[in-house]
Amino acid sequence: KGDSSPPLAFTREVHQHKMSWQAYVDTNLLGSGACTQAGIYDLAGNPWAYSAGFAAQVAEVAAISAHMASDATALAGTGLIIAGEKYMFVRGDADCVVGKKGASGVIIYRCNTCCLVATHDDKIQSGACNNAVGKLADFLKENGI
Repeated sequence: KGDSSPPLAFTREVHQHKMSWQAYVDTNLLGSGACTQAGIYDLAGNPWAYSAGFAAQVAEVAAISAHMASDATALAGTGLIIAGEKYMFVRGDADCVVGKKGASGVIIYRCNTCCLVATHDDKIQSGACNNAVGKLADFLKENGI
């Protein structure tokens, strides 16, 4: 319908409760059908919420977050490692990094106080995953998170 308002799952009140971060992962990322696994982490890589079985490590998220804060393109030389899987750097800047491994991939968005990390398998287009994660990132940034 062309309405740019956020989906109903986006509410200002939700992030005030501990379980709310899990709701963002379950509803806005996994529920979109565009992400296979996902998590929300602080900028130091500590997990706030993540999907069952998603094993992104603190050091992995912290390293990517730090590169995004300084020079995301430096990841081109090393690639990205998330949950022990190495992804080839496709593109990146201070806001978003995209990696791929065959037909699967990883999308990381850096917000004001957190990082959104999502993977997609070969049945999901990278652009669809990027769009789903980007919408939540935009909402969180607009709300100072």
